[in-house]
Amino acid sequence: MPVYTPAVGEVVRDLAHRDTSGKPLEAVYMDTLAGLVYLRPTTGGCEWTTKPTRIQALPNPRFLTVQHPSRPRAADPA
Repeated sequence: MPVYTPAVGEVVRDLAHRDTSGKPLEAVYMDTLAGLVYLRPTTGGCEWTTKPTRIQALPNPRFLTVQHPSRPRAADPA
């Protein structure tokens, strides 16, 4: 079975992490780096990682706007 690759900002289920009631967490997909998926809570907060095989699309897709950090500024020429 192929690994699901969500779009940036898509809300997905993280089957490796569960809430207090035992249901998989829903989180916003941020990126995949070095073989790990980076997710962020839908309400904002710190990212966490999980394996790509542990995420799942929602039956009714949802998307949130994701802000990416800006590129570092180059030093002003003297």
